[in-house]
Amino acid sequence: MKTILNKNFFSNFHRNGVISIFLAVPFVALTGLFGKWITLPPILIVQWRTIFAFITILIFLKIFREKIFFKSFREFLWFFISGLILGAHWIAFFRAIQVSTVAIGLLSYVSYPLFTSVLEPIFFSDSKKNNNFFPTFFVLFGLVLIGTSQGNLDKIISGYFLEGVLWGILAGFGFAVLTLLNRSHVCDKSPLLLTFWQNGFAALILIPFSFSESYIVSQRDWILLLVLGVVCTVGGHSLLINGLRYIRAQLASLLIAGLEPVLAILFAFIFLGEIPNLRTIIGGVLILFATIILTRKNHKEN
Repeated sequence: MKTILNKNFFSNFHRNGVISIFLAVPFVALTGLFGKWITLPPILIVQWRTIFAFITILIFLKIFREKIFFKSFREFLWFFISGLILGAHWIAFFRAIQVSTVAIGLLSYVSYPLFTSVLEPIFFSDSKKNNNFFPTFFVLFGLVLIGTSQGNLDKIISGYFLEGVLWGILAGFGFAVLTLLNRSHVCDKSPLLLTFWQNGFAALILIPFSFSESYIVSQRDWILLLVLGVVCTVGGHSLLINGLRYIRAQLASLLIAGLEPVLAILFAFIFLGEIPNLRTIIGGVLILFATIILTRKNHKEN
């Protein structure tokens, strides 16, 4: 009887994490479109996104009378580092979208399960070190196809598609590191509090770097920034961190990588009229195939 109860408990525990991740994906997938809709440099998009998210969560925390301050300098330093990584990750992500297309930026970015798979055994002693040669090969080959999707070398360089792939890979690496950091702290902190301080420190860190940018923002961009900060960031980021309470970071990354690009490309087709070419689609399929391989390995080994 005890064994059955334990199995049911962990089954429900795991299911809660998966559901939370699934609910987060549409918010995350919509984010890429804002990189095309908002006519601002990535650093300003991220700064105002984090400011609006910080203010929104502060209101919620005050309404529900939640504690918002941390206990030690070590926690202060952790939030500072994770805020720095969050800001850098988002800047790289929006840069990838702006210099290429939503499809190329997203499909490059979803290489992050590979980074998570490699880094998780380093971050956590309970994770097994995996041999991921074949998934790595598929991801790299897929990225080469996406990066060269414009055909000849002149078009690739002049069209910044290769730059988009490189920024997407950097964004993916940052997201993998951030996911692992969040997994290590979400057990004893609320997802909303983590989202609150990470966005707050990201906004603070970006202030000196944004002085050289123009702060002239149109009314349309203000509205889009507000939606991006409140709906996509507070909603999506909080649900994502909440999912890490129940499932491992590697599995969370794999779930997002399998769903996010499909939804994002669909949204880009509906709202932006972007149609990915055949080479981009093949490259994306290879990356998703690598994700499936990693998922099966994760299921068998854990």
